[in-house]
Amino acid sequence: MNTVLDGRTVWFAGGFKDGYRGHAIAEVWSYDIDQDRYTAAPLLPEPRAGGGLALLDRKLHFFGGLMEDRDTDSSDHWVLDLDDWARGSASWTDAAPMPVPRNQFSTVVLDGKIYAIGGQFHHDSMQLDQSRVDIYDPETGAWSSGPALPKGHSHAEGATFVHDNQIYMIGGHTTPAGGTKSTDADILRLSGAGPWEMIGELPMPLSSPAATIIRATLFVAGGATAGSNVVAGMWSRPAP
Repeated sequence: MNTVLDGRTVWFAGGFKDGYRGHAIAEVWSYDIDQDRYTAAPLLPEPRAGGGLALLDRKLHFFGGLMEDRDTDSSDHWVLDLDDWARGSASWTDAAPMPVPRNQFSTVVLDGKIYAIGGQFHHDSMQLDQSRVDIYDPETGAWSSGPALPKGHSHAEGATFVHDNQIYMIGGHTTPAGGTKSTDADILRLSGAGPWEMIGELPMPLSSPAATIIRATLFVAGGATAGSNVVAGMWSRPAP
């Protein structure tokens, strides 16, 4: 599940709930950090899990993800105007669908555009990691192709971020050509039009860690090793 920060408010939408198999939800919530309070927002038009969430020009975008059967990828793209919501009159509206539906991709905003990076096809039947990058331009209302990843990559949502106008992606899942799906240790960076560079490796492969750069130091926390063994540690190094 992707989250976005709006000042001191955290937004999140959709996901799987309660550990119940197939329980995708349409819930949308905001969390006020200073008041330690959650507030419900308008539901997504349909339940979704593993989709992308981005905030751009006071508009919340949700796109892609899995339908309720946990295996069908959605191309739907919905937009919620947060200023309208604050005035009490907002609802989700349709926008241009993703060119290639998928789930568990990373989402960032850079130079006024939304990036959908990597991801996988399906979930319960099989999981096929993808190298594709799609870029949405709200000015034109259209998607275009971006620089592809070096290999198929998913489950790095919390460890993909923008720093100094560059996109970083750390850890996650990958499916090498002719290989089987596994956790990944790569530290990748995209500058400008690309290509992506591998600029380092984690001490161990990790799925779904959290990562950021603070004061020239790269921090990576949590995640899971092979077999979904969740780790509690934090790792840091000078930013590449």
